[in-house]
Amino acid sequence: MASQTIVLGPWGGTGGDAWDDGSYTGVRTINLTHKEAIGSFYVVYDLNGQPFDGPKHISNRPFTAEKIELRFPAEYLVDVSGYISTVPEFPTKVVRSLTFKTNQRTFGPYGPEEGTTFSIPIENGKVVGFKGRSMGLLDAISIHLAH
Repeated sequence: MASQTIVLGPWGGTGGDAWDDGSYTGVRTINLTHKEAIGSFYVVYDLNGQPFDGPKHISNRPFTAEKIELRFPAEYLVDVSGYISTVPEFPTKVVRSLTFKTNQRTFGPYGPEEGTTFSIPIENGKVVGFKGRSMGLLDAISIHLAH
């Protein structure tokens, strides 16, 4: 696990069940599904030089699947941004869209850029974990940041 981390967030609504993947030594792969909002979300982290499958936060909705593979360890996340709003059949806000920026590339946006925007730019550090809330859709997202 990474030491000296802080949590930034959450961005999103209050629905769903809380989860926390914890902190690792980096992010290798982000898997997600999207359509009118973000559905499934799970990450393959780096744990001291080895891939480590984080918990899967799965949606059974027929959404488009994406797999974002970072060129670890040279490539790391420096910004997570997106949009939050309500969608039909969900009474609270959910994460509609996510964009991931690394020190080398930008991935996304995944999902519609509609609602209230949020951005988590990181000046001196990198994303080493995620936490959030979900049940069917990704209700909220936070990051573990290591300096």
